[in-house]
Formats: sequence, C-alpha cells, structure tokens
Amino acid sequence: MTDTKKTCQADDCVAACSQMKISRRTVLKSSALLGGCAVLMNQIDGAYNLLHAMESGVAGAGDYPLAKATSVIYSACLQCHTACPIKVKILNGVAVKIDGNPFSENLIPNLNYDTAPAKAAKIDAGLCPKGQAGIQSLYDPYRVVKVLKRKGPRGSNRWEIVAFDKAISEIVNGGELFKGIGENRRVPGLKELYAMNDAKLSAAMEADVKEVAAGKMKVADFKGKYSAHLDKLIDPEHPDLGPKNNQFVGMWGRIEHGRIEFGKRFMHGGFGSNNIIEHTSICEQSHHIAYKEATNQYKEGKWSAGITHMKPDSFNAECIIYFGTGFIEANFGPPAMCPKVTDGLVAGRLKVIVVDPRMSKSASRAWKWLPVKPSTDAALALAMIQWMIGNKRYDEKYLTAANLAAAKAAGETTWSDATHLVKIEKDGPGALARAEELGAGDKDSFVVVQGGKPVAVKTDDDKNAVVGDLDFSGEINGVKVKTAFTILKEEALVKTIDQWSEICGIPTADIELVAKEFTSHGKKAGVEFYRGPVKHTSGYYNAQALIALNILIGNTDHKGGMSVGGGHWH
Repeated sequence: MTDTKKTCQADDCVAACSQMKISRRTVLKSSALLGGCAVLMNQIDGAYNLLHAMESGVAGAGDYPLAKATSVIYSACLQCHTACPIKVKILNGVAVKIDGNPFSENLIPNLNYDTAPAKAAKIDAGLCPKGQAGIQSLYDPYRVVKVLKRKGPRGSNRWEIVAFDKAISEIVNGGELFKGIGENRRVPGLKELYAMNDAKLSAAMEADVKEVAAGKMKVADFKGKYSAHLDKLIDPEHPDLGPKNNQFVGMWGRIEHGRIEFGKRFMHGGFGSNNIIEHTSICEQSHHIAYKEATNQYKEGKWSAGITHMKPDSFNAECIIYFGTGFIEANFGPPAMCPKVTDGLVAGRLKVIVVDPRMSKSASRAWKWLPVKPSTDAALALAMIQWMIGNKRYDEKYLTAANLAAAKAAGETTWSDATHLVKIEKDGPGALARAEELGAGDKDSFVVVQGGKPVAVKTDDDKNAVVGDLDFSGEINGVKVKTAFTILKEEALVKTIDQWSEICGIPTADIELVAKEFTSHGKKAGVEFYRGPVKHTSGYYNAQALIALNILIGNTDHKGGMSVGGGHWH
C-alpha cells in the first residue's frame, strides 16, 4: 500500500506539472533565483562558521573578520518606526549580520563617542528579531527595485517593468497610459494638476479662505476678488478645497523617517499639495493628536504645539499599565527597554498590568491581565477614574496648581487645567472660558474659582502663583461654567462602575483592584498605550481617557512616572 501511495503521488505530480506547462525558460529563471540565494546563503553560513570556530578556540579573535572595524557599516534600521541605530557586518561585500549600534541607547550604558572604531567593532548592542531580519528584506528576491506598471485589468496582478525615464514622463505628462489593455481613458499628469505655482497668490487666497470659513467673507466676494484665478481652484464654490494641486494625493504606506521628510518637502513646498497620506495617518494618528492636545500650552497669546508621545520611566517605575501594547512586543523601542522592565519584574520593584483582548507575551508576564473587549478601553478608564475620584486617590496638590508659578511652588515642573473653567453650551462643554467673558480680566487669561469667586490666571506666568478649586459648577457673568475636573468627574459618573464593567468585560473587582494598585505608588506609576486603543473610530477619545489617568496622579515629568519619549527621532 505504501508503494502504491508513492506511485500515485508521483503520477499526480507529473500530471500537475504537465498542466502547468513548465518551460525550459521557467526552469532556468528559477535556477537563477535559487542560485543567487545559494551564493548569499554561502556567505552568511561562512560568517557563522567563522563565529563558531572562534568560539571553540580554533581561530583567534583576530581571525574573525566581522570583528574588524573595516567590516562594519553603521546605519539605521527601518524595519519599524523606531529607527534604531545599527551596525551591519559585511563579509566579502555581502551584509551577513545586523546588530545594535553600541554607541546608541540600544546598549545601556552606551559606549562613549570617543571609543575607537576597532574596539567598538567587537561590541554589539541589542536589536530585536525584526531588526535582525533586515538581511532578509535587503536580499529578498521579490523585493521591488524597479518601476512597475500595471499590465492588465485592476486586480489581475499583472505588471511590467518600465524604464525610469519613461515612468517619469508618463507620470508628469499623463495620457492614455493603459490603452494597450483596453482602457482608453486619459490619465491626467502632474503637469495638469500643477495649477497653482504663485506662492504669493496662494498665500493670499489661503488667508481669504480662512475669512470665508469664519463667515467674515462671502464666497461671492471671494470669487470676485480672484476672478482671474478661479481656474486654479478645484471648485470655486468651495474655495476651502484649495487649488487643483490638492488633487495630487501621495499615498506612500510605511515610509520611514529620513525619507518622509523629502516626500513632504516635495508634496508641500514643491508641488503645493496638502494631501500626503502615509502609514502614520491611519495607524496611530489619534494617539499622536490626543497627546498633542493634552500637552498643548497657551503661551504669549497663542496655543503652542504639544508633543506626540509620553512614555513611562521603565527604569524607576513601580507600576505600569499597558493598554493595547506591551513591553515585549507591539510597542516602540529601543530594544533595551524590554530587559529593563524584565529587571524590574524579577527584582520585585515593578508591577505590570496588561490590558489586551489577547493573552500576549507581555500579558503572560503581568501581575494582572485584563482581557478588555476591543474598543472599550475608555469604559475601563472611566471606571477607574470614577473609583479614583470617589476614593480621593488623586494628587490634589498637583491638580489645583493652575499655572507655572503655582506648579513651581508645589515642587512640580508641569501643571494641568483641571481647575480652569469651561463654558457649558447647549450641546455640552465648549471652549475654556476667557477672563474677559466672565468679567474677570483680559482675553488672554483663563479663569479659576477661589472660594466661589472667579480669578484670572495666565498659565505661563512664572511669578504669580494661582491655585484654583477643583470642583465647581455654576454661572458667572451670565455664562454657565464648570471646571475641567468637574466635567471629567461627571463623565465618569454617567454610569456606575458595574455598568462600565459590563461594557468593557472586566469584572468590577478587578477594575477596583487595578485602580487601587495604580494609585498606591505615588507618582511612580504610569499608563502606557499605543495602537490597540486608538485604532477605532473612538480612538481619540479612548486616548484622552487614558491620558487623564496619568494627569490625575500628576506623574508627568517625574522619576518613575511619564516623560517625553518615543516619537520621531529628528
């Protein structure tokens, strides 16, 4: 029976091959591909054989070519967004191994910059498996290294190689680019879309478009003013759409730093299109915007841009809650952070809590794993906030400091708007109330309440400390107002903890246990989150609820708390 099975399988293979109609050319092409891979693998195997020989004492350290400075190229890994510094080891012109750069944060402590290259070549820093797999990406036989143009109907997965000069010509000039495959439509080239090329005119029209959007200028008046240039707009009736240049959309997928800057310079400053979409736009944008808004500061009469990332101090923290991310996987690097968290766990200094629908590797090492229902992170956060406020497990001294001077007096380097008054409109909370509106000062001052009376406060004032009441709801100068803290408290009290528990799928006892643990370490605790909670339509709001947990314990810019980190290396 066994022999019969083998025969049948062999016959099936022959039949399949005959149906595939494998030609001599196909076999030769496959042989060339495999032959190239064989040459590469010989080089890599040779490097590992040398390493094993050195370790076994057959060859001296000086005989190992990859330990020589002349065999090392320092670069940056682009396998993910962290862009870790790396050292690439070369053997006979082939990259055979990638490790972390010992001059960087991938080695803690890192080498001094004055360390001789010959010495540094013998020292490797850490690098994650994805980074080490850069060898596979570099030599992948299917890596696209030439311009490809569709050769068949959409979805047919048929392509042809196009000469670079021809590709540039077709992209710029347009035309019936797919006529040969039955598509007679004309594709516009970039030359046609480059309608606005006058920087001064563009700036003037942009300024007036803002006037139209604010209701200070009518569309008809705008059209009359720019009647000689309406052909440059996508739609004169909707000037906010901008010039035809905006019809050029750059969709570039995962384009890492070092390249995206060139892309933005070309799209924005060169071509004049606002529409550049890359990986970040759809991956973690709500995370970045939430942090930018949460850290935005009003200085010298205007809002300054906030920061996009804050990270826990893994070296000194005593409790870290990871929402939809972890310390072993699914987070920003550098790789050195993982062993630091592990050191804290082993030493008993650190407790880790992981909130994730799946039992991740990080969750398997956690003190507590909360398998939250996807997209309900805000419900869990609001339940924790309700418990923290109800049990007064928040840093009142930090929260009541309303400006820089008050923060300094309290021994803090940051402050919050917890005591600032917010205007309450028909549909809910609106903008922060200005002192001018409440009859308490000028338009560049905000307002807090002290003993029921409004007091103007300039947030960047470093000389006149202002402390406000946390909880206030009322009417001042005919305007309904509440403190930001009161609004957060009321939002958390919209449902009971049991009801929040039912939404997020985490038992009430576990929510209270985690909230108690989180607030048992002073400022040496932090909530870290990334793509898990934010890749939903409610992502921005999920993020703001999680950021509020950090603000309530006042852990910003504290040893063991949260600090600026991650984000863009430049």
